[in-house]
Amino acid sequence: MLRRGVCAALALMVSLTVAVMAQRLPSRPVGDGDALTLVADRMDYRSDLTRLYGRFVGRPHTSCRVDAVSLMVGKRVYTATDIDGVDFKRWFQWEDDGEIPVEIDFPKMKRRKAFTVTVDTPRGACVFNIKL
Repeated sequence: MLRRGVCAALALMVSLTVAVMAQRLPSRPVGDGDALTLVADRMDYRSDLTRLYGRFVGRPHTSCRVDAVSLMVGKRVYTATDIDGVDFKRWFQWEDDGEIPVEIDFPKMKRRKAFTVTVDTPRGACVFNIKL
């Protein structure tokens, strides 16, 4: 009887663990050829800079490197001046959930509802059309 209760408790724990892990998967699956995906959460337009808050999403337990980030509005290109969450030109590894919160700083600009962000990696450029 005790053995059956222990097995039932273990089965319940495994089920709960699987359910919790399923909720932590990236909202957009990353394909084999994708170096990373950028999920933009919001922009902060300040008097001295513009900051993009978002998340890099990638395949857990693999590595990646971000060499540069640029934001394009029309024909105007703004190059990122700083990044928090990862370092430019340094390899990093995706953790279990495959998401890394990032803050990317650009020179100050006017408010925009749509723009294009390009993330340069050793595996190629990843281009994202963002609408906030």
